Amino acid sequence: MTHPILSISNLNTSFRVGGEWRNVVHDVSLDIGAKETVAVVGESGSGKSVTAMSIMRLLSPGNSRVTGRIDFEGRNLLDLPLNEMQSIRGNRIGMIFQEPMTASIRC
Repeated sequence: MTHPILSISNLNTSFRVGGEWRNVVHDVSLDIGAKETVAVVGESGSGKSVTAMSIMRLLSPGNSRVTGRIDFEGRNLLDLPLNEMQSIRGNRIGMIFQEPMTASIRC
């Protein structure tokens, strides 16, 4: 792979539950190259959606805590002001969440 367009290092996501922080995503690291497609597969509750939402900074900052490093095109997404992050979402980076009730292939 050439230089990755997205590089995630030691991603951890925690949620505040009953006054304490619970870590639900533990030390995720991966690199994705330009034009590469990635599918995140795992059991229900394994942290797929939370990982994706952490990358996109879609979690409520008051009830969640995301640490590590998420470099996209050489910039750490966790350090960007919200207005810059909003301009990146949908224009430069996006994801398709699975919605079981609208899936085109049903089992």
